[in-house]
Amino acid sequence: MAVVGHPPAPVTAVITQPVRPECTVQFRAWQEELNRAVASFVGFLGTEVMEPADDGGEWTIIYRFDSVLSLESWLTSPARQQRLERGAGLFSAPLQQRVVLDKHDEDLVTVVVTHHVHGGREEEFRAFQRTMTDAERAFPGFRGADLFPPVPPVQSDWTAMYRFDSATHLDAWLQSPRRAELLAANEEFQDFDLHRVSSSFGSWFSVSDQRTDDGGPAKWKTALSVLVGLYPTVVLLTVCISELWPGADLWWSLLLGNVLSVSLLTWVVMPVVTRALRFWLEPDPRAPLARLGAVGAAASIAFLTAAATVFWLVTTVIWKLP
Repeated sequence: MAVVGHPPAPVTAVITQPVRPECTVQFRAWQEELNRAVASFVGFLGTEVMEPADDGGEWTIIYRFDSVLSLESWLTSPARQQRLERGAGLFSAPLQQRVVLDKHDEDLVTVVVTHHVHGGREEEFRAFQRTMTDAERAFPGFRGADLFPPVPPVQSDWTAMYRFDSATHLDAWLQSPRRAELLAANEEFQDFDLHRVSSSFGSWFSVSDQRTDDGGPAKWKTALSVLVGLYPTVVLLTVCISELWPGADLWWSLLLGNVLSVSLLTWVVMPVVTRALRFWLEPDPRAPLARLGAVGAAASIAFLTAAATVFWLVTTVIWKLP
């Protein structure tokens, strides 16, 4: 099936599914199998699994692909359909799916709202969303909003995303009389589905069991993981640029190095690093967390030490960096 009208751009699918409380263990194994399957598809960038805040709540699975075409290939694939059929008994209700074209943002508390808009009412709906956004700006902690039109053929609904700096500030808006007033005045747009996500899309790090208050791995783990990917990337790029463009001005070489390092980290290096360190970033709650923490930290430090030693030998024997 061809996708028309959307240039290649990262895209995110947010799947919410209520798991039967007695099937949690089976669901974890089923989802791990699904994660392994999706990782083999062309264009796959990453996945995040978010547990519900309470028993019986909805699990959130986020898939990121490099384009709508790649995402559609996964969503309609026989490999996915077969696994969905095998896992149908794990859920208490049908899964829900939302698709948005990505915009990278800092980690914030986000609400994803999908609206079915009848033909011919698009401009009225846009005006309604502008009014909602203007009202949100007056509330503490508001960090932005985006409105995404339908993404044929994988989604026919409009999707609005609201971001706040904390769950408290988000709840203040969701429960406010002003929001209730605006919804009451626009009955034709009250047919919507609202779902909150505790971290924004496009993160380098998955979200799982050992998490901080904002929904991700401990900050020292993320910092060390980024260093594991960043150090060899920067050193290799510095060596290559200095050899291929020896007469470059410093400001040019730094700009080029930063553009290349950020691109490589986002789409190449960090997906590899986070998969390699998944046992440490996303430890199984039944595993000995203290031992895993020590092993993960030791492995990261050992890699950095080995990389530093190799780069010192190479750059002092083969290359002389400026």
